[in-house]
Amino acid sequence: MDKQQKHITHYVVAQSHFHTYQKEDWEIERMRTTLIKDLRHARNCFNKELFGNGAKRKPLTYQPLLIPTLEGTKQTTSPKHTLHYNIYLGNIPTVLTTNDIKILWTYCWVEKAHQKDDIYITEPLANTQSHLLQYGTKETQFGNLSCWDFENTQIPYNALNID
Repeated sequence: MDKQQKHITHYVVAQSHFHTYQKEDWEIERMRTTLIKDLRHARNCFNKELFGNGAKRKPLTYQPLLIPTLEGTKQTTSPKHTLHYNIYLGNIPTVLTTNDIKILWTYCWVEKAHQKDDIYITEPLANTQSHLLQYGTKETQFGNLSCWDFENTQIPYNALNID
């Protein structure tokens, strides 16, 4: 994650419809598996919206940097908490504003993956970058190493290694 920090241009929190309050471990695991599939669907949609067919033909160049961590996979004491993703984005076309990216992500997450319309997106400022990285991986500090969704991680090495 530290190696990609300089390429991260946006931070997204995408809430889901899945609540872990008073759920058994097997139920939470089923929710987690479903949410990983939903993110894959939203990610593929987002890739296509950003880069068209180039995202499939040349993924190491024409895909966004996308590093997702899944938070809330342990039973919670609050009925309001949901499983949600913290997503680090980069390699986004510079013509897009943060609002444009939110519109595209909302379309892919809500309309295509049928998840909750509760999305927060920001550009990390120089003084918040390390805080956002720590925040998105805080569950690893409590021993939950499975919070990093490796299946949905995209690192477009060709695009990022140009400089």
